[in-house]
Amino acid sequence: MARSQTELAGAARLQLVAGVVHLRPQEVVLEGMLSGWRAQQTSRGVKTGTMVAREQTVRRFLAFTNEFPWAWMPAHLDEWSASLLGERRLAASTVRAYQCELRLFSEYLIDPRYG
Repeated sequence: MARSQTELAGAARLQLVAGVVHLRPQEVVLEGMLSGWRAQQTSRGVKTGTMVAREQTVRRFLAFTNEFPWAWMPAHLDEWSASLLGERRLAASTVRAYQCELRLFSEYLIDPRYG
């Protein structure tokens, strides 16, 4: 029997409980997004260390933008990348790796299979 698309590891329905009122709903949704992404990565065999590093990148980007993912704009990534290259003097390959990690997170968020 095939699982429905809302039963995939990382599906929104499995991360957020219906009918519960939260004091900080935006933070709850964010944590649900990250938890779902971890579940998705776990189901694909991604190692724990890789998942931790990816989540740290997302959290650093969140701190830089001071915006939740649903408010991110392309300019945020451009500004963050420029600051990493210019101010922090990180290697271009490191910044590109961070960009790819953010892309993976964003792709998970908009993938219709996860609701």
